[in-house]
Amino acid sequence: MNAPVTRFRAASLRKARAAAALSLGLALGLLGGCAAPGSASGSGNYAGSTPGAKATQADKSARIRLELAEGYYQRGQPDVALGEVTQALQEDPGYVPAYTMQALIHMSLGQNDQAETSFRKALSLAPDNPDTLHNYGWFLCSVKRYPESFKMFRKALAVPGYRNEQRTDLAYGVCQYRAGDLPGAEKTLREGFALNPANPALATNLAMVQYLRHEYSKAMFYIGRVNSGSGATAQTLWLGVLIARKSGDMVSANRWSQQLVQKFPDSAEAIAAQQGHYDDSALLPH
Repeated sequence: MNAPVTRFRAASLRKARAAAALSLGLALGLLGGCAAPGSASGSGNYAGSTPGAKATQADKSARIRLELAEGYYQRGQPDVALGEVTQALQEDPGYVPAYTMQALIHMSLGQNDQAETSFRKALSLAPDNPDTLHNYGWFLCSVKRYPESFKMFRKALAVPGYRNEQRTDLAYGVCQYRAGDLPGAEKTLREGFALNPANPALATNLAMVQYLRHEYSKAMFYIGRVNSGSGATAQTLWLGVLIARKSGDMVSANRWSQQLVQKFPDSAEAIAAQQGHYDDSALLPH
């Protein structure tokens, strides 16, 4: 565990610290999502209808355009995706999911004013669309407009028949964390976890919040679930090591350290573990 680190790996540690510091925050919880957990169209998330009253009137061509846009967006081609969304809206100017997709694309490009315009247009057409409310809430969180984001999340959760409460609980809890409300974040993430105990993002974020609240035995339960399954990553293993050390469980700490080095040898977390840098501020949850 304390073997010398080569100059190459030491350089890797320096280069990776900044990214690790960001992702060990609540970006951990979004695990591979794009702008926010869930898609713009929200297929299957809203019981009984396609999101937005006018979305059901969208013709086949507009729907195909939107599917193409989502595909391009997920493949990292936002400019092409935006062109497809424009075509979809030309086919049906009242197609709510297209405005939400348009907003997410603008958001990914850092075009916040355009993103907000698109979100507001979508909500003007369908004020109770939970998927738009969820994504708009995430946008507001990303620009640190926390009270407004909380309002959007609560409105989404209050929509009758909304089937993706755990997704919104996750985003809501993340934003409460970012706003400095650890008790609120823990409560919201617990609610999401109760709905979907198998979700590693919810469990990881809940463990991290409890770690920061010095609730180490509780945090061990949640991070243990993640690290014992296929969802374990360098970040979750590192968080597990930190929690286990604080709780005095050196058996788990050593086990997760070993897994970290074996599975993710070039990660910043593995290098820090080998060096014994458990108090490295760049890698601590914050």
